[in-house]
Amino acid sequence: MITAFLLNLFLCSNGDESEPSSTIAEGGTPVILVHLDGRRFAGFLSDLEEDPLSVLLLDSTTTTVPKRMVDTLRVLQGAMPEPKPCVVLLKDGSQRRGLLLEDGFEGVRLQVGPRTERIGLNDVAGVRWRPTVAQEIEARRAAIRSSDPAEMARFIRWLIMEGHLEAAEAELAKYTKDFPEAGATASQLRELLAARPQLEPQAPKRSSKQRRTALPNGALTPIEVNRIRIWEYDFENPSPVRIPGELRRTFHARHLGKEGFPDLKTLRRLQDHEFLRLLCEMKDRDLYDEVQITVDPPALDRFRRTIHDRWLLPQCGSCHSRESSPGGFGLETKEANKPEVRMLNLLLLEQATTSDGTPLLNWRIPSESRLLDLGKDPRAAKHPHPEVEGYTPIFHRGREAWVTNVIEWLKMMYRPRPDLGSELNIQWPRNPPKSEQSEGDKSAASPS
Repeated sequence: MITAFLLNLFLCSNGDESEPSSTIAEGGTPVILVHLDGRRFAGFLSDLEEDPLSVLLLDSTTTTVPKRMVDTLRVLQGAMPEPKPCVVLLKDGSQRRGLLLEDGFEGVRLQVGPRTERIGLNDVAGVRWRPTVAQEIEARRAAIRSSDPAEMARFIRWLIMEGHLEAAEAELAKYTKDFPEAGATASQLRELLAARPQLEPQAPKRSSKQRRTALPNGALTPIEVNRIRIWEYDFENPSPVRIPGELRRTFHARHLGKEGFPDLKTLRRLQDHEFLRLLCEMKDRDLYDEVQITVDPPALDRFRRTIHDRWLLPQCGSCHSRESSPGGFGLETKEANKPEVRMLNLLLLEQATTSDGTPLLNWRIPSESRLLDLGKDPRAAKHPHPEVEGYTPIFHRGREAWVTNVIEWLKMMYRPRPDLGSELNIQWPRNPPKSEQSEGDKSAASPS
């Protein structure tokens, strides 16, 4: 507990990892030190300049290591106040790009697209900062001669290929004005700019009071189920996933020319889950629907086995159905063994609140979720279930594991928790498929 507290106090530097921070937390700078004979020391270094180095180990003992016997010394960045772009260098020579959430004694926690990836300490060789988009553009602009049309054209092409389309459009307008004799080049750049897809449209500003997305009756669509599985995909424990060859070619063509991007031959050799990781890293959400995940990732599988099928549907759903919805909460009970219905129930559970507006699920402190309180014996609950005929406690003596399952499941799910209803752009009512049915039958058709 003490070492974790000290690590959280540590403030990371803004420079490269090769320049350790001069900021010292109480207890020293958190480091990983490797002795020439292969021994590893994890702890806090009080002075980076002293010789021998004095390291306060995690077991609260102190050891000294002469500098001449140090093979490598890596300063840990600690927990990030805000996610920061980085490249994690692995010992097998590969790299992981993403947003650094934490670099601690247990390893690195990295946000890659819509998922958090954890990399064990023994696999990490180092962490290198990546410049922000604005910093990278400014550095590129400073390295060229603005009076040279050829260099400016290469700069604009780089902006386009990297997806910085607004900046590219502004630079191209200036290029056309400054170099009227380079009309052919400007025309080629305009064609290239027009061919690039607008991947990240600016999201509309949300009001301070967010309105929940209305969810459909009956079921989600297979595409929506697939998207939820991508959000919850666990790269540390990958589930079966299929990437069509056409998607690899499309993905390669889109990012062709980007610095450090793998060639088509390398992309074809990537395992399917590694390709998905790269797809998430590049944030090509418009291509997600081409990915085929037919098996629930571990978090969703745990929800199915230990919560949804075990007690949520058979016990809560016996009263709280979509038809009756007592207290404003109802589950879809028809064909609930289908993933399309189970995922809908997951979204319904996420949206559900009590009469005082408190969500049933507490993602920040899972053990304090109202769902757990409502399932206890009312005499032992802080916020008991309303007195209704036929109610029986779910979490009685002997079912302590059921409570643990809920807490562990909430910890497994992706966080910070997105509003999946909005992320999936779910709209209801849906237009039913055309058929020879009567108008009355059409209105009752299954939305899936």
